[in-house]
Amino acid sequence: MNFNPYSSPQSLPTETATLVEPDSQSRPLRALGRWTLICGISAAPSFFWGCALHSEFGHILGMICGIVVFILVYTAVECTHYYHQIITRPHLHRTVLIGYGTRILISVIFPIGLAIDVITGMLSVALVGNIWPTDSAELSEMGSAASAFSVFLTTLVQGVLLNIVLFCYMVCVYALLTILSRIRERLHDRKSRSVTALP
Repeated sequence: MNFNPYSSPQSLPTETATLVEPDSQSRPLRALGRWTLICGISAAPSFFWGCALHSEFGHILGMICGIVVFILVYTAVECTHYYHQIITRPHLHRTVLIGYGTRILISVIFPIGLAIDVITGMLSVALVGNIWPTDSAELSEMGSAASAFSVFLTTLVQGVLLNIVLFCYMVCVYALLTILSRIRERLHDRKSRSVTALP
């Protein structure tokens, strides 16, 4: 069967123009695995710091539940149609890769990651302490359940603070990539003009 290879997809035969779509069932599993790895590595400094200060089961359970919440939220966001529309915009995908890659690298470089997590952790403890005072008589009667929920809230607040810092960093990365792209385009235009101006 002969056909024009340069024709539009609408004019091609049906069997030739068929696109292979990704498996929609495996996409959530891939997203879940990806964010489990990212959140697990990113939360490692805070987790080890928290375990060093409080090794009770309730504290550890509260931290794990907080990390799981972020994993599930990130997975749910990635599986939405709006996410795939936004991530395909110019420089956004690269910005996300650089942002979370930097976050993982900082977590691996333990002193830097520990310093950032300690600062945000102290702010989180102060914020949650004002909202959820664990030294009150009512909460002291609840025992480990109250302390576990307090650690859970602290983990959520710290995660939000870290994401705000990461978002500000990615805004700077996106702006830098946009500026470099415009400079590259101008240099390319000047080079094209100089070539066409030659006799």
